[in-house]
Amino acid sequence: MPPLRTFLVVALLTGGLGAGCGAVFPRYTTATRRVPAGMLEERSVRPPPEDVHEIVVVSAELPPSREDGQPWDSDGGPDLYAIIRRNGTEVYRSPVVADSTRPEWHGASVTLRVRPTDVLRFELWDDDGLVDQPVGAEQVTGIPSSALDGGNWVVRFQRNALLYLAARSPEPRYGLGATFESHEDFLRIVELEEGSPGRIAGLREGDQVVSIDGRRVVDLGELGARQAMDRAAIRAVVLTVERDGSPRTTVTVEPGAVYVAQ
Repeated sequence: MPPLRTFLVVALLTGGLGAGCGAVFPRYTTATRRVPAGMLEERSVRPPPEDVHEIVVVSAELPPSREDGQPWDSDGGPDLYAIIRRNGTEVYRSPVVADSTRPEWHGASVTLRVRPTDVLRFELWDDDGLVDQPVGAEQVTGIPSSALDGGNWVVRFQRNALLYLAARSPEPRYGLGATFESHEDFLRIVELEEGSPGRIAGLREGDQVVSIDGRRVVDLGELGARQAMDRAAIRAVVLTVERDGSPRTTVTVEPGAVYVAQ
């Protein structure tokens, strides 16, 4: 009988002693490309879902000193950044703008799915290195109608601090709009963007794609299968799908707009 220590080493290496060892499969999100400008001008691109918006952090205004009259920082103005939380979960954090009570952010935006009942909390912070200091926090339910389509949106904090925002339609991208796991002989769809070409074509979460444009996934290999899925950003692709033990079915995904949102 081998020593107990030897048994334990073998058991750990082989996943014994009752411990489960599930395989981890790589996940990929299908590629996208810019929609041709002409199609945007012709308005021939499907608009985003009603609850998908790009929220832009534009600028902020602070009084020249803290409420007690003390300076924001010993070496100058505050180093400000903004946080957006949806239903209590952080979904965006802006870059820090250093040494300014009138910071402006350029390109600071996030595309979010915001339903009318969702609670958005906006926070303004002063980056002090070791311990950041809160400047203000305020929350709203949904997006104000006046803020849509780039309209004015001002969040007013205590101490006369202001945060300027905008909500606008997000940029469309062409693609399939799917995230999938790569297995040896199939791709498992794990997520589909709302209103994406993949979902419109009839794909569902949990579907197993076994061939793409007539070529088996097992023959394409991992890289070849990824490239084949990405072609949906350029032209139609034909997917052979297995679903819940049902007979195989064919799904044709036509190029269309994808709006990637958190």
